[in-house]
Amino acid sequence: MNRANFLVCAVLVSCGDGVAAKPSSGCEAPAAAAGATNGSIEVNGVTRTYVLVVPSGSPRSPRPLVFGFHGLGGSGAGIRGYLGLESPAGGAAIFVYPDALSDGSRTGWDDVGGRDLAFFDALAAKVQAEACVDARRIFVTGFSHGGYWSNTLGCKRSSLLRAIAPLSGGGPWGACDDRPVAAWVAHGTSDRTVLPSQGQGSRDHWLQVNHCGNSSTAVTPSPCISYDGCAPGEPVVWCAFDGGHEVPSWVGGAVWSFFDAL
Repeated sequence: MNRANFLVCAVLVSCGDGVAAKPSSGCEAPAAAAGATNGSIEVNGVTRTYVLVVPSGSPRSPRPLVFGFHGLGGSGAGIRGYLGLESPAGGAAIFVYPDALSDGSRTGWDDVGGRDLAFFDALAAKVQAEACVDARRIFVTGFSHGGYWSNTLGCKRSSLLRAIAPLSGGGPWGACDDRPVAAWVAHGTSDRTVLPSQGQGSRDHWLQVNHCGNSSTAVTPSPCISYDGCAPGEPVVWCAFDGGHEVPSWVGGAVWSFFDAL
């Protein structure tokens, strides 16, 4: 397909909210292989690693890109199955699961000297250059420390991200772009690792940034609620579930449904 025909076809593809897709440069000549592959990228002289999952079929069709971030001491490969996102997505999205660095005592998203933010930026650019991504539908989610990092990315990369889904995390703190970002926030009411108040603080941050009201409406799955009056296209969903520091089995499908509708 030549470039002119490709661009004509691309504008006919719509996102979940009916907005035309924005094909990344990788749509012209996709280089990423279908399936799950282990990848690496040099960022400021440091080798960073990740797992990339590209669905089979129609490699030139723009697909959403979903980042999944692990918790302290975890890995991209480990969080992949735990989040449970790929099965409900049914091949409709590209997934990437980055690995954090260790400082000798812990492996997490501490962003020392801005290293993790630079990694995210470089990896997002790399995947968009090598795979056919809908650049209007880039999402992040993560558990525990990955939930904190998801909130931070929503805060600092709101111009790139369509939505976030922090799970059992907290934040963001510090300076933010203060642009609305759709947010799906979940936290266990019995969490003793990251206290529920941390998740509530995240929820309240996005309610303020997205200009939401105080009233809410019950949504599927229970016990989730969606707040009324948010900025158009920037919903905030809060799921306070009966449980501890965990990702219940229903969360992956609920997060994907939220992303898919945007």
